Amino acid sequence: MALNVDICIRGGGIVGTTLALLLSRLQLRVALISNATHTTTQSTQAEDIRAYAINAKSKSILESLNAWPGESFCTEVRQIQVQSDAGEVIEFSDSFQLDALNTKDSTPMSWIVEVSALDNELTKALSLSDVQHITHRGAGAGLQEIHAPLTVICEGSQSTTKQLLHTFTERISYRQVALATHVRFKDPHAKHMGVAYQWFNNSSALNPNSNSNSNSSSNSNTNSESTKELEILALLPIGGREGNTFAIVWSTSAERNAALNQLSDADFTDELRKSSKDLFKDLVPIAAKQSWPLALTSAENWCGVFSPKESWVLCGDSAHSVHPLSGMGLNLGLGDVWALYELLLKKEKDNTSWRPLNDLRMLRGYERQRKLAILPYVQFIDKIQLLFASNYPLARLLRNKGFKTFNALGALKEWTVRKAMQAAL
Repeated sequence: MALNVDICIRGGGIVGTTLALLLSRLQLRVALISNATHTTTQSTQAEDIRAYAINAKSKSILESLNAWPGESFCTEVRQIQVQSDAGEVIEFSDSFQLDALNTKDSTPMSWIVEVSALDNELTKALSLSDVQHITHRGAGAGLQEIHAPLTVICEGSQSTTKQLLHTFTERISYRQVALATHVRFKDPHAKHMGVAYQWFNNSSALNPNSNSNSNSSSNSNTNSESTKELEILALLPIGGREGNTFAIVWSTSAERNAALNQLSDADFTDELRKSSKDLFKDLVPIAAKQSWPLALTSAENWCGVFSPKESWVLCGDSAHSVHPLSGMGLNLGLGDVWALYELLLKKEKDNTSWRPLNDLRMLRGYERQRKLAILPYVQFIDKIQLLFASNYPLARLLRNKGFKTFNALGALKEWTVRKAMQAAL
């Protein structure tokens, strides 16, 4: 039998579930359609060991849904150290807030939240809500089984449902693969103290032999080769402020990623030592490795129609995805969620309530708003990645002199931190 609801949300990840919980506050019948893999028990599916950087605005949304995990799964980031391939360092800190507010309390720059813990809290909140949660095997399954004036597609950048719509999505591969795992200090007394680290490295400098197998293709595609050489290593503190564990996000070429996945624990630790410029010599892996390809994606149209009475709209990675170097991906997706929620909340409260949920004029307003809001962040992230991917002398000069200049400008760093804490919401 067909199910009739007001809004159907396709995709049971963090973005889709958060949207379903928010919309259930309104006088709407909401159905959430999850792929079976999202609801598989941990006994039959490997635990997701990724971690997200969550800013203050996103945290407030999740807290309002009683979906914020416990302190041991949400680590405050009080300082970030970013190092260029030439050794120049930028240090971000929340200490500027202490001076500005003349108080001992300050807001962390972000929180590193473990995905598995966040998924568990959202699942609990969903079980207590009025959302009709339905599981299908296959992302595109059941498209005709549920009738709703509005369908929100939150299935990620590889959404099968979106592919059925024949809407064009621009996809630019970064020719990189991200590797995620967890590592811990060998010394049981060592603590990370809420400090996050990031290195922009040139892999040829770390691995002199890495180019020997690729030189033959360098003449035919110089830009491709220079992109392959870029590595971005991020160590994100987890386990609480005085924890001793980091979540790793290591963006490398596909060849380098394959090699890292095959290393023994001892050899992996040695590669971490090299890539962290000997800052960390005793980090040992404690979790399985997970990898995924990286690309910049952007959907041309974020809304459209199934039929005269049924429309669709994109949200989160189904509409856009970025490189993880800034940790902004989920925050941008939750920004979409909040914008769509506020649009429908406003519709319910004021004189635009006569518009049906499938009204394209209303949905195009959401599309324009979000495209404009995320554009500066997407362009900034993409240009930073391209700048460090280039091996041209001018690019090397710009990025390393830029690091030194930026680090000396306290006011600019403060503004950057504030923008990141409130990004695109």
